[in-house]
Amino acid sequence: MNSFESADIQSQRAVPLSPSVYAPPTLRDGECYHVFISYSSTDYQWTHSLINHLESCGLQVCYHERDFTPGRTVLENMSDCIQESQKVLLVLSPEFVRSRWCLLEANMSLFRDCLERKPIVPVLLEPGVSVPLHLCHLTYLEASDLDFMNKLLKVLYTCCCDPRTRRLLSC
Repeated sequence: MNSFESADIQSQRAVPLSPSVYAPPTLRDGECYHVFISYSSTDYQWTHSLINHLESCGLQVCYHERDFTPGRTVLENMSDCIQESQKVLLVLSPEFVRSRWCLLEANMSLFRDCLERKPIVPVLLEPGVSVPLHLCHLTYLEASDLDFMNKLLKVLYTCCCDPRTRRLLSC
């Protein structure tokens, strides 16, 4: 367990966001979730603390243990959940970058980003994680940043880009 995991995620907020300024974006046709979270099972405790906080802020969060449909292939579930989400959050840790399943989710997210401009939000769980070359071009958030939660909520509350115009949509 890293030092950040032992800290309560909610206590990481330097200045609380005002609910009147930030509200979850409207889900559009075909969207069921604001964010799909990809993470290694070894990061379960930290990630589920984050999930609980995001859901308490009104965001619809998708993650495999709860939202994958039994009886379907893992690849079908991954593809559909990414498709049905506005954004994809990757919890980058040493275990994530060693996991073939996690990297497959990251690759599927990159593919969707190219096709549909579906934003990817990488979160560096620990300093010094060796980010795979195909993810190095993405700007990431650092979980150890004291203002991490505000920065993350700001990104998640921002509307997605319209793939036809590549402009921000107004929600």
